[in-house]
Amino acid sequence: MIATISDAQPKTHLVTCRAFLQGRDWPTASSLRYYIFFNKYGFADTCVKRVGRKVLIDLPAFDRWLQEQAR
Repeated sequence: MIATISDAQPKTHLVTCRAFLQGRDWPTASSLRYYIFFNKYGFADTCVKRVGRKVLIDLPAFDRWLQEQAR
């Protein structure tokens, strides 16, 4: 069996801010920075993982956070 590239890369739910914003109308880049920097509505505590200076967004956590804020 030959391993393909997709087999070698583990599936992850963490994406960079730039990748997160692609194809989305909301949040905008500036509002995402605001939510992260000021931890607005607990966004950074819930959805953000930091690795050094890299800021990653946890997609399932974002979906849960959004549902919680919509209540």
